[in-house]
Amino acid sequence: MKLFASAILNLLLVAPAILTDAFVVHPRQAFFPATRSVVSLSETQSSIERLPGSAVELTVTAPAAATKAAYDKACAEVSQNVEIPGFRKGSKIPPQILEQTIRQNSPGGKGGKHPLKAQAITALVNQLVEPTLKEHDLDPIGQPEMVIPVEEMVERFVPGEDLEIKVKCDVWPEISWKESKDDKPVYYGLTGTYERKPFDQAKMDKALSDLKERYASLDKIEDPDHALAMGDACVVTMEGFFANEDGSKGEPLPNAASGDRVDVILGEGRYMEGLVEGLVGAKVGETVQVSVTFPDVSR
Repeated sequence: MKLFASAILNLLLVAPAILTDAFVVHPRQAFFPATRSVVSLSETQSSIERLPGSAVELTVTAPAAATKAAYDKACAEVSQNVEIPGFRKGSKIPPQILEQTIRQNSPGGKGGKHPLKAQAITALVNQLVEPTLKEHDLDPIGQPEMVIPVEEMVERFVPGEDLEIKVKCDVWPEISWKESKDDKPVYYGLTGTYERKPFDQAKMDKALSDLKERYASLDKIEDPDHALAMGDACVVTMEGFFANEDGSKGEPLPNAASGDRVDVILGEGRYMEGLVEGLVGAKVGETVQVSVTFPDVSR
């Protein structure tokens, strides 16, 4: 599949009986599905190094089975939440195609070099760090900080091989209390200060917008003359063909590049280049011919 996708860069996509339905997108309240752990603490090795300032450095090694399970879980979760024309729902999508789609859908087209590996590493960190600290009788304060950033760890992360994770974290200090003599108070006149980071309204608005879009509900558009615009959703049937050098329709593509009743939400950077732009202005029942570019997964 990698050779096939990387070799085919310019394709012609034809959609007979396209736009069987069109919808208006409405946001709704988001919810977060529960996730199951992919690793047990009994399978890991860990060590603690005390640092100055009531901090520690935790080293925990996720076993090979856990790294593979975390990567497979990341692929499965992403497959359920992205729509890639040419792949039927529920089908197994190659990780390279998933990573290319994530990068295209990220702000500015930058989703990281290995977003699936980064998601797997983040999941392992979330599942291992805090329970391991508590196993060492340590109570963390605030958010642990990666010693090696995830962006660097993905370069050496191999699903199915052990992965060493190192984090720094503040912990509650060990306190020894002075004893009172002659019933006189030992501690008095103490003061303290703290600093709070300024609230980032733009970051909050972006997070809320992403959640609203992800968990949006649809209302059917009843107007038969409605022309699709950015922000609309539609259901299409697609047939894929090679593009000849002169731009005309060539030989049919394998069935994997076609699909019946595929959900498409019109938005920039969502799908293969050219697909959304070719659907803008189309109406229910129309057949349109769209030239698209498959992602080059060889990079």
